[in-house]
Amino acid sequence: MGVNDSENRKDSITSSTSSSHLDLDLLQRLFVKFEPDLIIDSYEEAHGSGRGDNYTAALFRIALKGHTEPAGSSKKLKWEKSIICKRLPDCKIKREAFKSEALFRNEVVFYNTIMPEYIDFQRRQLDAVVGPAVGTNGKEPNSAVLDGNGIFQAIPQCYLARDDLLVLEDLRVRSFTMPDRQAGLGPKQLEAVLVELAQFHAVSLAYKQRHPTEFQKLINSLEEGIFSQANAEWYRKYYDVLTRNAIQMVRQTVPEKKEHLAKLEGFLSNCFGHLVDLVNRQSELSVICHGDCWTNNILFRYADDGAIAETCLVDFQLIRHGSLALDLAYLIYCCTDGSLRKKNLQHWLQTYHHQLVRSLRLLVGDLFDNVFGSEKRLWELINDEFKVCARFGLGTAMDMLPISTCSSEEAPDLYTSDTDTAATPPELNVPPNELCRQKMTMLVLELIDGGML
Repeated sequence: MGVNDSENRKDSITSSTSSSHLDLDLLQRLFVKFEPDLIIDSYEEAHGSGRGDNYTAALFRIALKGHTEPAGSSKKLKWEKSIICKRLPDCKIKREAFKSEALFRNEVVFYNTIMPEYIDFQRRQLDAVVGPAVGTNGKEPNSAVLDGNGIFQAIPQCYLARDDLLVLEDLRVRSFTMPDRQAGLGPKQLEAVLVELAQFHAVSLAYKQRHPTEFQKLINSLEEGIFSQANAEWYRKYYDVLTRNAIQMVRQTVPEKKEHLAKLEGFLSNCFGHLVDLVNRQSELSVICHGDCWTNNILFRYADDGAIAETCLVDFQLIRHGSLALDLAYLIYCCTDGSLRKKNLQHWLQTYHHQLVRSLRLLVGDLFDNVFGSEKRLWELINDEFKVCARFGLGTAMDMLPISTCSSEEAPDLYTSDTDTAATPPELNVPPNELCRQKMTMLVLELIDGGML
């Protein structure tokens, strides 16, 4: 669906039934800041994600077409651009069910406040350690130098962030692709994500040391999207279904494991409460977490030989202040197969630790040993935190595994509108499949046998 004909721009806007709620005037104002001679003539839009790929916001891919008219020249130059528009769902039921307004505000805070501050902080620290990195214009730091020194900036460019709308770079233009939701992540993919998470977490830990008052302000600007005690009653029926399904899946798969089932039932008898406690506990390794680091919020760009050349993280609606191990448990237990974890878990944690140390030494310099004691002590802290937060991986996997393993046809359709406008709690209508049962059972046995549940 598109809007065309720049000569009749006002008529096009008023008559447009644009699903993304964009119009030519807004687009023109956004991009003329980057290219003063630009005139946007038209745009076309399509859904930016498929069924089962997104539940708290609607995504649209917008293809822009226009031209530039350089000063002193009568020649028009063709201009095209693809962007991603992210907005609240039209359906009030879906917005209220998933607390979408609060989640959306978190992501706006991330792009408008947190990430700009993080980028500036990293550049200042890099200047102090290796000297100014100057780009071709003599002002902007060289991004290649930043990347080469463990700096986190693995996010799409954001053109606009306001309470109801995000306009972002379309990473597909740079050949980024999303992994297969049902297949999950392979070992190399997971390692690449862990490197980016370590860099992201390192900024929090370093910024907290350098600027504690400002870090507290960043924390205060966020709102826990799901796991707060205030949400317990709202999500009660939803988590009743999740826990009942999880117990049934394990019982059907390994009915002989009576003791394991008893431990699982004991934990799940107050599952939401346990997750609230895990999110709210403070530790030496508390950071601003991504909060929703699963397959659909990760994109990869591959080199010609098939190796991962670049990784990008998206969707920061669930960012929260909590242990860095919350992100690790969520990622590892929701996105990998049990057989892979058995072979690679310690290596994955070592990969994360190695990058965290590297980034922290860059960002805090000689203060590293004063703050963390030693690399060995930091490794021990990470392992201790992971053992505590592993059960958070189970709590989130009960929600994510049915979604990630179902087919697109079985997944709810976010783009359909409901006629009822009453605010109601969310309902789970994704029935567990055989793959989901196997993954859930392996996860439960792994945590209990490892003494983590």
